[in-house]
Amino acid sequence: MDKFDEINIIVNAIKAGDNKVYEELYLSYYGKLCHFLTGYTNDDIIIEDVVQEVFLKIWTKRDELNITTSLNSYLYRAAYVTLMEKHRYVKRKNDMLSSYYYTALTLASDKSQKTKDLQLVKLEECIASLPDRCQEIFRENKLNEKKYAEVAQKFNVSVKTVEAHISRALAILRDCLTT
Repeated sequence: MDKFDEINIIVNAIKAGDNKVYEELYLSYYGKLCHFLTGYTNDDIIIEDVVQEVFLKIWTKRDELNITTSLNSYLYRAAYVTLMEKHRYVKRKNDMLSSYYYTALTLASDKSQKTKDLQLVKLEECIASLPDRCQEIFRENKLNEKKYAEVAQKFNVSVKTVEAHISRALAILRDCLTT
């Protein structure tokens, strides 16, 4: 039996809803795919989410499963594409949240001095309420105008971690400023 026949047997078994074959595939590749994705990000949570999403998609869309290359290539490519999609989504979300942040600052600057002072105090209180590491990274990036790569190097974390902290900070600030 050649590799192509083996792939067909696995794919057909998964299409038929064979849990055992699916579980074996999952157990065989989960660790390998997680290790592969560490070459693109050091964020273990994102890596695990991506790999689980790949396997979930295989199972939920098993009727449409069509592998024309090797199973190995298919899984690695699916993991890579899913990671890049997640990265693009997070980047768009961060851009949108940054836009909200700057809009809030602009609106604050258009009001009377007393209102401005109150809003700046509220903004500082909201920033102070951020988790410590999140606050440090936010201040470094937004208030000290450092690029993500510079912040990542200063705090000895990955750029993805900086992105995650900034995204989280902006979401918290938006909620805090609207209450």
